[in-house]
This record gives sequence, structure tokens and C-alpha cells, in this order.
Amino acid sequence: MPSSSYSLPYASTQRASYGAILSQTMFLVALAIGFLVAGSYVGGGPGDTAPLGQGAAMACTVSAIVLLFAQSFVGALRTGPVAMGVLFIVALLLGLGLGPVLQEYLQTQPEAVTKAAATTALVVVAAGAGGSLVAKDLSAWMKPLSIVLLVAVAVSWGMLVFGGGGGIAGDLVSLVIGAASAVAIVVYFNVLRLQATEDDVVWIATGIFVGIVNIFISLLNLFGNR
Repeated sequence: MPSSSYSLPYASTQRASYGAILSQTMFLVALAIGFLVAGSYVGGGPGDTAPLGQGAAMACTVSAIVLLFAQSFVGALRTGPVAMGVLFIVALLLGLGLGPVLQEYLQTQPEAVTKAAATTALVVVAAGAGGSLVAKDLSAWMKPLSIVLLVAVAVSWGMLVFGGGGGIAGDLVSLVIGAASAVAIVVYFNVLRLQATEDDVVWIATGIFVGIVNIFISLLNLFGNR
């Protein structure tokens, strides 16, 4: 798609203030993270409950990725209550898939989880601030970066679950995924500030959420290899 003709798919309503749109977006991101955490708790086996098996965890992850791809290409899944439902289901499924692996990290390398979470927060804050401050319209980057994010979800989860994150090659892949996700968050915040309307809130929140998850998993791969 030519960069000069890129436009937001749902930017047709009157723009609310940037503060209002930002608040709505980050509220949805926070809710999605809550669903992710809840799914991770259940998937990790609370109390005496056994964690999800590798097959079940992968099935949850693949289902989430399929939903994300569907949302990228089906307009009806990108706005309104349906899009919110997709976001929360995706977050819950990703959490269920992450739960068993995260539980293992918490038992064997808890410091890796702490470092990954703290560094993710710093990267997201920096990316969000950068996107809000950049005056140039970066919306032309939205489509390719959205595809990169979706592919990164699959790659990063595969590395985490199957142990492919070791060695220099694995570290480089994790760095590339994390960097691409951070750039995508910069673009999403730039679009939020310059041209997004309330109709764009849900799918942008979904993109930011996916970027956050990618960064966290990439860092977990990196810190877990140390």
C-alpha cells in the first residue's frame, strides 16, 4: 500500500481530544493486560492444580494468533464491542498459553521475570512518549508493522515454548522482535495523537497490547538465557 495514500480504516467520526482518546486506549490496554495475567495464573496451575500441558497451551496461543490475523483482515472485528471482545479473548488465550512457561520461570529464574517486566515497562513508556512527541505523521508504517507484530507473536512464542531462544542467534531474533515491537508502539502513539478517532481506539489498543507482550517475551528470552 503506497505510503502517500494510507489512511486509518475507521477515522470517520469527529475527533475527540487526544487526552480522551489516549485514556480510552490505555484503559483497554490495561484491561487486556489484566486478562493476560488472569490467563497466565490459570494456565500456570493455581494451588495444587496442574499447569496446562504443552499441547493445550499451544492450542490457546495458536487460537489467539488466528484471531489476531482475522482482526487484521476483517473490518467488522476491528471496531466496537466485537473488537473489544476479540481483544479480551486474545489476551486471555495468550495468558493461558504463557502460563505454564511463566510458572517454570518463576520457579527457576524469578529474577528473569522481574527484569523482563520492569524493562518492558520502561521501553513502553519511552516508546509511548516518543510517539507522542514525533511531529511527522508515521501512519504509513502502520500496515507493515502490524504484520511484523503478528509474525513476531508466533516467532517469540515458539522460541519461548520450544526453547529456541538460546545462543547468539536466538538473542538476535529476540532483539529484532523487541525492537520492531517498540517501533510499532511509537507509531501507534503517533497515530493516536495526530489523527485517530474514537472508532480507532480498540484496534490501536490491540496493537499496543500485542507490542507490549512481544517486548516482554523477547526480554524474557534474553534474560532467561543469562
